[in-house]
Amino acid sequence: MRPSVPVAMLLVSALIACGGGVPEPSEAESSVASMSEAEPTEADATTAAEPRTDVSGVDWATVDLTTIDWATADLRQVDWRVIGDNPTASDLSEEATALIQSRTNPGRATLTIGDQVYEFDRFDCASGHENTESETYSFTTNSFGEFDGVRTQMQFDVADPSTTGQTAGEGVRYGVSFNDIGDFENPRIDWSMGDAVSVSIDGYELSVSGTFDDGLTEGVIEEIAGTLEGECSDTSRF
Repeated sequence: MRPSVPVAMLLVSALIACGGGVPEPSEAESSVASMSEAEPTEADATTAAEPRTDVSGVDWATVDLTTIDWATADLRQVDWRVIGDNPTASDLSEEATALIQSRTNPGRATLTIGDQVYEFDRFDCASGHENTESETYSFTTNSFGEFDGVRTQMQFDVADPSTTGQTAGEGVRYGVSFNDIGDFENPRIDWSMGDAVSVSIDGYELSVSGTFDDGLTEGVIEEIAGTLEGECSDTSRF
């Protein structure tokens, strides 16, 4: 399994956490912290037509959070890594907290392998080596889900040997993994992409197609066609 991506605590206790908590660490989480596995929030109000106030110049570590117009603020511009330590976070009303929660798009992803379709209702992304906190990965994602009683983790990553933040070009490698994280000794799901045919990363939108191998069939390398379509959460790192 590839390393999990670190992500903002998202004001877990004060603002938009919805009770999912942080998942148990996987075997690959020794060098990089895992993303928060929050339950999905309602995001119906966050549409392309919704007015968004530019808050890119705000110092989220020190601003009085009660002065922010949370009804229109572009939540993708919030620095979720530092906002949880802002001393005014505890001053936010329950109404403001609920509003932030309702407007936060948790992202979503669909992984298709052969005739099997898996839907994930949270999809966190990180772009650039500073945001992935890795010299290897220039882009990476993280999702958790439970299917037929199996607790899983699904990740897509871009390995950039130049360490310049490239997501395409010579030497760049792509990977998708989909694994059982409930039982590492006897996993019931262990898929990995063996070959990426096409990859498109367009802002918060991601599309990947390629072939997958089932790690449960030792000594056999399958080439099963599959795709990953995803929309990154508002709290992703870009």
